[in-house]
Amino acid sequence: MSEGASESSAESKVANVPLPSEWGMTRRRSIGGFILKEFIQPPLRRLPWHEHVQASICFVAAGSYTEQTRGRRTDCPRHSMVFKPAAEPHSDQFSGAGGTCLLVEMETKRLQAIEPFATVMGQPTIARNAMLAAFGQHLYREFRHEDGCSPLAVEGLILETLAEAERSVGTNDASGKPAWLVRALDFINDRFTEPLRLSSVAWAVDVHPSHLARSFRKLCHCSIGEYVRRLRLERAWVELADTDDAVTNIALRLGFFDQSHFSRAFKRHTGFTPVQVRRASRTERRAGRSCEQSAES
Repeated sequence: MSEGASESSAESKVANVPLPSEWGMTRRRSIGGFILKEFIQPPLRRLPWHEHVQASICFVAAGSYTEQTRGRRTDCPRHSMVFKPAAEPHSDQFSGAGGTCLLVEMETKRLQAIEPFATVMGQPTIARNAMLAAFGQHLYREFRHEDGCSPLAVEGLILETLAEAERSVGTNDASGKPAWLVRALDFINDRFTEPLRLSSVAWAVDVHPSHLARSFRKLCHCSIGEYVRRLRLERAWVELADTDDAVTNIALRLGFFDQSHFSRAFKRHTGFTPVQVRRASRTERRAGRSCEQSAES
């Protein structure tokens, strides 16, 4: 073989070596300007510094990992959403349970169309709440279930995910909010499992109850009651997923009248019943322990 042929062959082999951003990819679909990729990473895999060409959303369907970006280390647990702008350098270290992730990359034209309504894509952001977890699970299910309706469902779920993330991050962002509203949010976040009255929140931040109710809805896009209910249901999702405490105990501790009342509210908010979340989480934990044992042996 000639020297030129050898060099050409070597260049071809180098070109075919997968980049770190492609390690573990098992499936890929392109839908309406979104590129969806499934990744299954083995226990303790480390992805060296790399970047994605497009802005992206990563839903952690199972397992967990720690991400290094912009001088920060961030834990990305199961059911969290990780948002990153285009060409954001980062590295990832997966836990002993490995990880299953659904990555959604946005083509430039699609990102430009939604960018005015998605400031959450402007910097690395992690968000975890019950609604985002539900959207992520629905999205992952539609991604794996290819039929005539799934492209429409996938596109809608991605846009709903962006809207919920924008609302969630925006509510927690103190910039531009009146000081009394920041104090009100802190007060509610510290006491949302307790019986709360509008008058007690207003008294704590020294504003009139009617002004509090009106301004809270305008600035946070929901009533105080809706905000408290959302916090309780988000805490419930975490406890259902991460503990074995009885559903009734979780419901009563978070201020619901009984398990039936809690189950109806939870299903209406997330699209899943508490039993479905508990069952899926136990299955994932068993799979994680099996992976850890395999890694140790």
